[in-house]
Amino acid sequence: MLRREVRLPVVRIPEAEPLPILIEGDDRLRQPARPVESPSMETGRDIGRCFATLAAFRRQHGFGRALAAPQVGIPLRLIAIDLGAGPFAVINPQIRWRSEETFELWDDCFSVPDKIVRVRRNRSISLECRDEQFRTRRWDRLPPDLSELLQHEIDHLDGILMTDRAVSADAVRSANERARLIDAVRPVRRLSLARIREAAQRIDPVFLNSPQVVSESISKELGCTLTLKVEINNPVRSFKGRGADFFVGRLEGAKPLVCASAGNFGLALAYVCRKRGIPITVYAARSANRLQVERIRALGAQVGMDGEDFDAAKEIARAMSAASRAQMVEDGAIPEISEGAGTIGVELLARGDVFDAVLVPLGNGALINGIARWIKAASPTTRVIGVSSRGAPAMAESFRSGPGGRIVSHASVDSIADGIAVRVPIPEAVDDMHGVVDDVLLVDDGSLLEGIKLAHRHANLRIEPSAAAGLAALLESPDMFSEQSVATVLTGSSVTDEQAREWFGEAAAH
Repeated sequence: MLRREVRLPVVRIPEAEPLPILIEGDDRLRQPARPVESPSMETGRDIGRCFATLAAFRRQHGFGRALAAPQVGIPLRLIAIDLGAGPFAVINPQIRWRSEETFELWDDCFSVPDKIVRVRRNRSISLECRDEQFRTRRWDRLPPDLSELLQHEIDHLDGILMTDRAVSADAVRSANERARLIDAVRPVRRLSLARIREAAQRIDPVFLNSPQVVSESISKELGCTLTLKVEINNPVRSFKGRGADFFVGRLEGAKPLVCASAGNFGLALAYVCRKRGIPITVYAARSANRLQVERIRALGAQVGMDGEDFDAAKEIARAMSAASRAQMVEDGAIPEISEGAGTIGVELLARGDVFDAVLVPLGNGALINGIARWIKAASPTTRVIGVSSRGAPAMAESFRSGPGGRIVSHASVDSIADGIAVRVPIPEAVDDMHGVVDDVLLVDDGSLLEGIKLAHRHANLRIEPSAAAGLAALLESPDMFSEQSVATVLTGSSVTDEQAREWFGEAAAH
């Protein structure tokens, strides 16, 4: 049984007018702020004023990630942050852990507008805080760029300015050097929040606003509050339509396309290309799901079946592209495909739901990178965790080698979940994961099968093994998510008649 969850806000954040920003020399900047004791209408108004001031500054200057309430004369331990996906509040932050490793950087500040200052910060911190609805949030092991940002803003709550942190007498420069010393070294991500927002408006509505439901019975069995994002009720029966539609919709002209696919991506591209009159050739491994191949052909695509597995089929597709004028479309390598998938992250958070963790099936990385890019900007305390098959660990091993680390490939894979059975990772996709994906878990085929049966038994949903990766992780690691609010994406429903009889005791509908 599935039910839709409704959460009522504790604090309303009203529209407000921006306030003047206090400038160095104002004594109010030197007074330690007092804690917010409880949610109230006045707290909501204060948050609204901080949000409005931050937004006005960003509109005027084109930058600005955070503002502490004391900077506008509100003496509360309250920080407004906007990382590009909309503002959120950090209330009563307390640093619970600091890394021993530190680093130096050039810092800037709204309240010291004519200077930039060389400061030293801990490379990572963990903190506990309240959000604007006064719910307790934990933010563990922040990446360096967010770690330094939160340390700067917490200093404001303690009456400390960045000039107090100057590492040396010559560590203060003119703000005219900001672009060279600050903007040029801040991380630039390949995936765009603005394009994810654009995708949420441009993608064919048949792929958007998929069911987002809490299963009470699965939650009870797994010991957590579990939200299912169900991506199988659309014309291609998977999440892949989002990225395919956004990518193809932004192409100029009707140049032929070629891709490799285990099934779902090829089906999605065939669907959106037929709609736009663009020729498409899909290469699949000889072992590919025959039902999916039939569906791809039925949509007018040319299909070539060759190669022992998906990665071998991809090499054949790449050679065909090089020998013709067809454009190679590599799922996971093209930003727009991930950004289209990122609209799932937009929808997950759009109702105000709060998640401790979001579990995402991890294949080539297109899905998790889009979702994580949005979530880490809109709800950074939410952990985004990829789930791969233990029989296909290449993405997990490559990710664990760290930023700029080694790409780990394998000679073969052994998994029932072909949608996440990646043998040769895409370097760009692995790079995209760093800084937004918190962890990757590996699960057994047995757990994937138990996951699809769990979804069928409790929610009457028929999903493919790859789609059950998040459920498998909950089955294998219940203590990791005990009593937490968790979401997972049920990514596809490619099930043959034989599989349906074996797994569910029934025939699959074509």
